Amino acid sequence: MNKIATYITLLLTVIGIFVTAATATDWLWQVTDTIHADGEPSWSPDGTMITFSSDRGGFFDIWVIPAGGGTATPITNNTATDACPYWSPDGTTIAYHSDAGGNNDIWTVPAGGGTPTQVTTDPGDDYDPCWSADGTSIAFDSNRSGNYDVWVIPAGGGTAVQVTTDPAEDVHPTWSPDGATIAFESDRSGNHDIWAIPAGGGTAVNVTADPSQDTRPSWAPDDTNIAFASDRSGGEDIWTIPPGGGTAVQITTDDGSDWFPRWSHCSTKIAFNSDRSGNEDIWVIVPNHAVIEPASLGNLKAMFR
Repeated sequence: MNKIATYITLLLTVIGIFVTAATATDWLWQVTDTIHADGEPSWSPDGTMITFSSDRGGFFDIWVIPAGGGTATPITNNTATDACPYWSPDGTTIAYHSDAGGNNDIWTVPAGGGTPTQVTTDPGDDYDPCWSADGTSIAFDSNRSGNYDVWVIPAGGGTAVQVTTDPAEDVHPTWSPDGATIAFESDRSGNHDIWAIPAGGGTAVNVTADPSQDTRPSWAPDDTNIAFASDRSGGEDIWTIPPGGGTAVQITTDDGSDWFPRWSHCSTKIAFNSDRSGNEDIWVIVPNHAVIEPASLGNLKAMFR
């Protein structure tokens, strides 16, 4: 009888561990919580901070906040619209787009605040900057060629090189960890899919190839997958897919809309936009939270030998 009771107790313990792994706040948490629009998150390289855009100061500026939540600090402070920040790989600088110069261009600012530097100066509109892993280049999308394409420019400014040339809308670029490939969102297939192209230009490959709307890719630094937002489950959620294509995995399942995923540099967490709380805020999820560690199962088996 004691052995049966022990077995039941241990079984309930394991079930409790599993349920905890699937519901505890250590795998999903809200980073910002205001009545304002907080969005477009990007991680600091050490994973301790998240930069984002917000209108909480009256205009859209660039802010930073501890990744676990807390007090947010403004990095830019002006009447322009500053948005879509992206932290540099060395942690010193944040790139973003802004209309401070009259039209939208790519700018950078010291991560601790300071004087912004204008990177692009074209009369077209430039958006969505993304640093290469080595910090030497910034990919962005621009309509300077007549429609939106992906371009690359040296991080310190200079001559921009056009990467995509399709008449479709190619936007929201994200670099592969080795810098050889850029994934991006495009409607060239008739709906929005995630595509990939050599960073120097060439033939683009459809990664998601789904009739749903797949948007806002983020390439994992460990090169295992690309996170993206999709309405393929009915609502807008976060999904991942191998960079070469294959089976997509749903990461979020909330009734609210989840979009704009960004991988942490350690490839274990995804920050994203969500309105699940009734307002647009920044959230973080650990995708592999429901996995029971093999060591736990091994310890359980050992108790019944």
